[in-house]
Amino acid sequence: MIDRNAFSQAAQKIIDTPQLDAVFKAGDFTFRSNHDGQGPLFNNTSCQGCHIKDGRGQVPASSNEAMTSMFLRVGDSLGNAEPTYGDQLQVFGTIEGQAGGVLAKYRGALDEGQAYGEAYTWVEYETITGQFSDGESYSLRKPIYKIKDLAYGAFIDDVQFSARVTPHVYGSGLLESIPEQSILAYADPADSDKDGVSGRAAYTTHPITGERQLARFGQKAVTGSVLQQIAGAYRGDMGVTNSINPDEPCTSLQIACSEQAKRENDKHHDGVDLNNIDLAQVEFYNRTLAVPVRRGYDASTDVWQAEVLAGRAQFFAANCHSCHIPRHKTGSAPGSALGDVDLVSIKDSRTNITALEQQIIYPYTDLLLHDMGGACIVTRESVDAQSCDESEQQCVYVQRCDGLADGRPEGEASGSEWKTPALWGLGLVQTVNPKATFLHDGRARTIEEAILWHGGEGRAAQQAYINMDKSQRSALLAFLGSL
Repeated sequence: MIDRNAFSQAAQKIIDTPQLDAVFKAGDFTFRSNHDGQGPLFNNTSCQGCHIKDGRGQVPASSNEAMTSMFLRVGDSLGNAEPTYGDQLQVFGTIEGQAGGVLAKYRGALDEGQAYGEAYTWVEYETITGQFSDGESYSLRKPIYKIKDLAYGAFIDDVQFSARVTPHVYGSGLLESIPEQSILAYADPADSDKDGVSGRAAYTTHPITGERQLARFGQKAVTGSVLQQIAGAYRGDMGVTNSINPDEPCTSLQIACSEQAKRENDKHHDGVDLNNIDLAQVEFYNRTLAVPVRRGYDASTDVWQAEVLAGRAQFFAANCHSCHIPRHKTGSAPGSALGDVDLVSIKDSRTNITALEQQIIYPYTDLLLHDMGGACIVTRESVDAQSCDESEQQCVYVQRCDGLADGRPEGEASGSEWKTPALWGLGLVQTVNPKATFLHDGRARTIEEAILWHGGEGRAAQQAYINMDKSQRSALLAFLGSL
């Protein structure tokens, strides 16, 4: 299926097993649903609201449109959470008697004691131009992030922001099933082969067992399993507490948020908003979403399109495959750490998901961290871009960055490191969501622009692309579009 539902299909072995297909569909329903006890702070009301059609989110069309499938992480330059606002800015709040999410109001939470959204965030763009070696010109959008109407007071002086557009979720279970040793085989933190690429593994703590595990999810590789990733998203993005993240998204300094949380009267799942049955069903849904089939191949003749083959050669010649590793083989796929789930209950057993096991897959990622270069600076400015005193209500926080850096460490990643994203399904991103764009913050309007933003360890590949002639560039884009 290569239409708008291309990212929303179950793996065939799941479809062929009625009991598993029923759990998949139950998880799909919950993934699309709003939840009791949502808030007091949130960015969206459902998983599907961020992961549009199970694909990427989108950048707001204008500064007057709130971010709903995009958000800003926040912290300091050492990777610590911002003391007042935590590690993520939620643009909506919950106020008794007001329907829907309430946007931020300057000092609203402090002066009125109401749980307004934390801040209003938006992005503006500066145009950067360049030229390919054959003389053809190109332009890129350099993002400038702005934050105003802080409801709980000013940020710390050393504040840093990181913009994120929600990524696709299909194929997650397959990535989770790649053996750790297979991923570590590609790590080269000291660049011992001197190719300029030094992939580095990151680790995290298992939220249930406390064991150290390889981190392979999140755009900076901060979570180690699908369960950990979705449980964190429920709490951080929707304000929906669960057994993995049972605390509301209020910091100790957000009194208005904490008071609103006490007033919530819809909690009825053992003290959290989402019960383990629903959580496990959503986990199963995420793990078993299928990867769309490749295009550019005629199965009846076993022949690939000539341009796709030519583009594949350019992909390898430019050394793109040093980070975007094409092929992996999955190993075992243990059942949920929560237990085996059906439509109405959870058991203590953990039955492997055999549909994910021993599969040859082509995700085009090494799941490692790479330094993509760049640096950031945060200033306080008035609306007309002049510096201003922090006591002025019209002052906005502004972050400008060179390259792909965000300046904000997260987990074991630095402020210029990112996990290599999987490329499978790349050519269908804008079929599924015509408003979707590329890279972690959506700055790239096209796949070509995403390539041109590569710096740091990706600089050589970017330069190789710039040095290609037009037919070679077109072939490479045809290949990437076939993935």
